[in-house]
Amino acid sequence: MHIITSIIEIEPYAITVVFDNKEQRKINFEPIISDFPILKKPGVFSTVKLDDYPTLKWDGLARMKELDGPILPPPLDFSPDMLYQLSENT
Repeated sequence: MHIITSIIEIEPYAITVVFDNKEQRKINFEPIISDFPILKKPGVFSTVKLDDYPTLKWDGLARMKELDGPILPPPLDFSPDMLYQLSENT
């Protein structure tokens, strides 16, 4: 299992990170960005942060409905293992 320890650089639809194995890798979101159109909005992609897991997250971009009806805005995040597979060594 991979864990992201820091964000180095944020570019349009690409993020360079350091994984727990000390590898610095660039994650290209181009292959999956069409599945998450909210990330295409100007200024949204660059609001990425590390969460407590840690993996990359965007606050309040997902939507989740509680059993009793209210819709909550949890963060949009991705499996760090999937992000590792999408990434390349820099």
